[in-house]
Order: sequence, then structure tokens, then C-alpha cells
Amino acid sequence: MKIQKTTAAILAMGAFAGAAHAQSSVTLYGLVDEGILFNNNVKGQKLYSVTSANSSRWGLLGSEDLGGGLKAIFDLENGFTLGTGALGQGGLEFGRKAYVGLKSNTYGTVTLGRQYSASNDATSSFASGADWAASGLSYGTRAGDVDNVDTSNRVQNALKYTSPNYRGLTVGVLYSLGGQAGQFSKNEVTDAGVSYVNGPVKLGASYMFTKDPYYATFGDLGNSSSPSSSATGATNNMPNPIYGGYASAGSQQIITAGGSYVLGSATIALLYSNTQFQNLGSVNAVGSFGTKYNGGTATFNSGELNVKYALTPSLQLAGAYIYTHNSGADGVGSASYNQVNLGTIYFLSKRTSLYATGFFETASGTDSTGKPAVADLYGSSYSSNKHQLAAIIGMTHRF
Repeated sequence: MKIQKTTAAILAMGAFAGAAHAQSSVTLYGLVDEGILFNNNVKGQKLYSVTSANSSRWGLLGSEDLGGGLKAIFDLENGFTLGTGALGQGGLEFGRKAYVGLKSNTYGTVTLGRQYSASNDATSSFASGADWAASGLSYGTRAGDVDNVDTSNRVQNALKYTSPNYRGLTVGVLYSLGGQAGQFSKNEVTDAGVSYVNGPVKLGASYMFTKDPYYATFGDLGNSSSPSSSATGATNNMPNPIYGGYASAGSQQIITAGGSYVLGSATIALLYSNTQFQNLGSVNAVGSFGTKYNGGTATFNSGELNVKYALTPSLQLAGAYIYTHNSGADGVGSASYNQVNLGTIYFLSKRTSLYATGFFETASGTDSTGKPAVADLYGSSYSSNKHQLAAIIGMTHRF
């Protein structure tokens, strides 16, 4: 009997040790947000609607300890519209994130799936539209979110590596396979970003190169040759006239750099980006505006200055100025866009807040389609003239 009890105790201890070694967890998290929006000019009409300033979402974040500082990880994140319950990101079940990978304290993290770019990791914190200026609504981005700093487009079919933090320095690289038989480089994405944090100073820079961007990043599927998974030829992946006329680009190059500095209760941030739609006329962009270009490159230069100030621990005020210039392509015009974002957030608790945000954009020159440029707050339908004004008030709850 004594031997049996001793054996049972040893087995129980072994089972406990095994369980401790292979500890795992799954965390449910999310955000729900809804507000009332006013837009003074949507194709000539005033718009009043119920919508989200910050994209509602829920996700499952998983981790299993494999020992030796190594973990298996995954993240599945769904986006949805709170007002209707509809799926976001073109109807994808986990359109915000869906990846699995390994994380090492010593060697870094490798993940595979649909992910945020390494560029986004390095530079998005410097953009008002990715932070306090209605990140889900996208009104607060540089013109059309042309540089994707606010992650209007995720990267599909991607292999990503993120280094450990070494004295404040972190490096990320990403490669996305197009997945088309016999065409290895079609729809591929190559991406890299580096960031540095030292006390109140934060710096970041990135480079992204995309083949066939109309399908690789603006489409729902990274390995597609049609505008979406259910395309009939009428869908437009790039309906924004700011750059939609460049849908036939054979490649897109984005270079971004920025920094921020915390000064007492204020955070000041600067962001610059250079976006090029290259080799125009190379891609059969089904369903697009159909503007014809015989080669050439369209270049967008964007700059942003934004400031956040904590008036009290519960009340934050913020403002931003954004300028974007499109130099045109193949002899077809050029355009400039000026935008101001103003916002305030009141925190009822650590998880619940109220907000009010306003946006004003002006346009001048000739847009990508060869027509007079009109204001077009991204995420909205374009204005009938050179000005567009919008505002939203609402509530956010995180869990």
C-alpha cells in the first residue's frame, strides 16, 4: 500500500511538472465603438449616420510555453460593424489579423498569415489617423491613406520576422507570396521596418515594395487576379479618385519615416512618406476607373505634424495638420490636399471613453483620373467640390 501511494505521488508530480512546462493560455479581447457622424458633402449631399470611429473587433490571442524561452503563438482578430453586425474587411471572418508562429526571447518572432506590415509596426504611432483621429473610420489619414500607415490594407499570405528589442532597437521584415502557379513574383510584397525608443524619444522608418498592388494589397485576396473573391468585373479595389486612376500600376513603393517626443503632458509627432505607383499601364485593373497611362510613375509626398496633450489624467486634446502632393504621371495633372484633424477624448475609466473628432480637407489641381481634384476624406465617398467637413462623437469600450 505504501509503495502504491508513493508511486501515485510520483506520477502526480510528473503530470504536474509536465503541465507546468507546457503552460498555455487563450485570451479573448476586443473593442466596441459607435458614434454619430456628420459629413457636409458626400457627392453633394449632407450625410448623417451611425458608425464607428474606431473599428469594432474581437479576437483570440493564444500562447503555449514550449520551454527554453520558446512559445507557440497565434492571433485571430475579427472586424465587424456594430450598427449592423456585418463583417468588416470585405466580409473576411478574421480580416484584421490571422496568423500563427513561434516567439523566442532570444531570437525574435516568426509568424505566418494575414498580418500588419513591418512598416506599420515601425511608423503608425506617429500618425493621428492611426491613433486618436478615428482610426477605424479612416477620415484622419493622409490623403486616401496613400502610404498605408493607417493600415487600410493588411498583407495576406505573409511570412514575418520581428527581432527582439535590443537597447531600444527593433527590426522587422516581411515577405508575402503571391501564390500564383508559374508566376512566383506576381502579387508579392517585400517589407522592412526599424524602430528605436529611448526615454521620451521614438523614431521609425520603413520600406515597402508591392507587385501588382491593385490585387496584392487593395484586393481582398493576395493571390487574386480579380478585384475580390466574389468579383464579377464591376468591383473597384481603388475607388478613391486621389490615386484610383493609378490602379494599373505594376508596382508600388512606399518609404516612410517619423518620430515623436514626449514633453511633459504633450506628445509631438512628425511623419513623412513618399509613395510611388510605378510602371503604370502594366496591370489589367478590372473594374477600376479605367484611366489609361502609357508607363511612368505617379509620386505622392506626404507630411504630418500632430500633437496630443493630456489636460488632465482623464481629458486628452489633440490636433494635426497633414499635407499631401501628387506630382501626376504621364503628363496628366497634379494635385495637393490639405487636412486638419481636431479631437478630444474623455476617459470614464481605463477601458471606456467618450470622444469627439472633426476633420476638414481641401483639394486643388487635377487628380489621378484627370479630373479636377475634389476633397475625399478616406473612408467616405468623395465630395462634389474641393472642400469636405466631417465630425463624429461617440463611445469606445475595450475588453
